[in-house]
Amino acid sequence: MKDLDALRALPATWEKDWNNHNIDSLGNMFREDVDFVNLAGVWLKGKTASVKLLKMVHQSTFKNSVWTTDSVDVKYVKPDLAIVHIGWGLRGDVNVDGSTRKQKHGIFTWVVIREKGQWQLLTIDNVTIIEAPSSTK
Repeated sequence: MKDLDALRALPATWEKDWNNHNIDSLGNMFREDVDFVNLAGVWLKGKTASVKLLKMVHQSTFKNSVWTTDSVDVKYVKPDLAIVHIGWGLRGDVNVDGSTRKQKHGIFTWVVIREKGQWQLLTIDNVTIIEAPSSTK
């Protein structure tokens, strides 16, 4: 139960660090060899590359963004390995021209591993939920 609580707390830590734009703290959640596929489809390999890009976008696109965690679902693969799906919302991010983007929602899929008593992100995949086109008859 303690591990389940710790796993469910990870997205709250992400949300707090994101909203405070504290990317160094957010990066502490990553394993050194993390694989992170972001919303743009960029595959970041390793903690250093992931933190570097997140710092860059938090000085521009996501400078005033606000992250909300909508849902958390945990699925254990084995006692020290789990998949966590996080429903999220984002508002306040901007386009290159400075115009505000429309609020969006998405789903994170995290593979997390427990080493030395700590859960860390091993793999991150992020997608935006789009409205399905209406069917035509």
